Amino acid sequence: MHILPILACLSLVATYGVLLYAFLRAQRTTRELATQLSRAREQQHEDKKQLNERSQLDHLKDEFISTVSHELRTPLTSIRGALGLLSSGTIGQFDAKALNLLRIATTNTDRLIRLINDILDLERMESGRAPLQIRRCSLRDLCQQAIETMTPMADSSSVHLELVGFTVAQAAAPEALYFDGDSDRVLQVLTNLLSNAIKFSPPASTVRIHTDATADSILLKVVDEGRGIPAEKLDAIFDRFQQVEPTDSRQNSGTGLGLAICRSIVQQHSGSIWAQRNLIKGTTLYVMLPRTTRASDVSLPASLPPRGEGSILVCDDDAGIRAVVSEHLTRQGYTVIEASSGDEALTIASGTQVEAILLDLYMPGLSGWETLQRLRNTPSTANIPVVVLSVLSSTLRPQLTGDAQGWVQKPFNENLLFAELGRVLHHGEGPAYVLLVEDDDDLASILIANFQDAAVHVDHASSRQEAIRQCINRKPDLLILDLTLPDGDGFTFVEWLRQQPPLRTLPLVVYSGREVSDTEMSRLRLGPTEFLTKAKVQPHEVEELVISMVQRIRTKFSDLTTTGPAS
Repeated sequence: MHILPILACLSLVATYGVLLYAFLRAQRTTRELATQLSRAREQQHEDKKQLNERSQLDHLKDEFISTVSHELRTPLTSIRGALGLLSSGTIGQFDAKALNLLRIATTNTDRLIRLINDILDLERMESGRAPLQIRRCSLRDLCQQAIETMTPMADSSSVHLELVGFTVAQAAAPEALYFDGDSDRVLQVLTNLLSNAIKFSPPASTVRIHTDATADSILLKVVDEGRGIPAEKLDAIFDRFQQVEPTDSRQNSGTGLGLAICRSIVQQHSGSIWAQRNLIKGTTLYVMLPRTTRASDVSLPASLPPRGEGSILVCDDDAGIRAVVSEHLTRQGYTVIEASSGDEALTIASGTQVEAILLDLYMPGLSGWETLQRLRNTPSTANIPVVVLSVLSSTLRPQLTGDAQGWVQKPFNENLLFAELGRVLHHGEGPAYVLLVEDDDDLASILIANFQDAAVHVDHASSRQEAIRQCINRKPDLLILDLTLPDGDGFTFVEWLRQQPPLRTLPLVVYSGREVSDTEMSRLRLGPTEFLTKAKVQPHEVEELVISMVQRIRTKFSDLTTTGPAS
């Protein structure tokens, strides 16, 4: 009888014990959760703090890079330009000892410029501030252009450059020679690889570019006959400041960044790059890039009405050539109409306002010769300037036809094409009038000195307001514009120019101490526009570009005098 109450009490105690245990466990769990939540909040706050600090550091880094770009490149450009003038003998003659000192100063200035440019280029690409300009590229043209660019360096080292891999089948199928990519960046990869191969090649050896293409990718191989790269360094050479041997940097004046830049560019294209030691001697660098097909590659019917008041008519039966030429011209601000035959070109030229015609000579049906003759015999098209695009050399021009105002040989260099087109579109006599807008008086003096032997008159404006006043007083034929001005910037100056009907299509060379983004480029374009970076492009190269754009040298009309005006 007494056992039941005792059992009941024990059961009650056990129940309360279980409840107490559960309560204490829940309380501990709650405390643990609270502690974890507190830690999570602290971690979140710390992460946010670190994110803000990282953002601030990125902003400071961007400001630093921008400052370095302008504050180092501008004085270096002045120094390099002054050394170039002294070395050329323009200022006067120097003895052998002084010339040797000038050579040393020039060589080391160039080395410093390359190092700064490479560091800034690599930083911009890896931070995403250098997006690719994707367009249809000619594999053949890029390889040949790279070889032409590097031939002087190869000749000085007694190294031969050779392009192999374009088979008869590829030549017969132009579409096999094209891919989508940033032509400037791919060309930079090729020139870097060739430069690297030339530096480590012995005299009397050959550096070869091999090419291959499939439906999905292109493959480039740069093969040298040098000492080769040790197996353990085949991957490391693509890292920053890496050299095969510690003495290579001094002996070859390299920065150790060329291959790192190549890798960054190739990765931006979703491609791959690697090195392989050859069996006998030398090294092979491989670059594989994907190919894409875009709907925009299909040309619109040439009979569509053009935009703007005048257009450039490109007549060639090769669709690939038309696509490449049209891309180059469009990027220079021209409006382009395409024609695939002589008959189509005659129809368009008769019914549309055309500023100039780029004409292939070898076409099925109505040939380029016949097309040109009919253009000259038709009153409405007789005075349209014609630039021949032909595989034939321009030396044969007088024997072939005297009715074309210009001639560009295939495969063409786009700068030569722009120069010839600019020449035939020019109407006027005397030297070109160029306005240089630059706040650095030293650099302005160097630039102007480079034009002293050219048929170009250069005026200097050191501020935005002064540039506006000079443009009002006299319309320039071309502007060279720095973006940093004491009373504003180049962007606001271009905005003012766009509001002036006589000035809104001026040819423009933007010569800036910093890199210009795609968005900024669109804000700066007027007529044909080129973007140059100080220290990357020397003053004498600015002069060459300006001459090629305006083509107003004193003998600019000698060709027209020889062939006679269009009838």
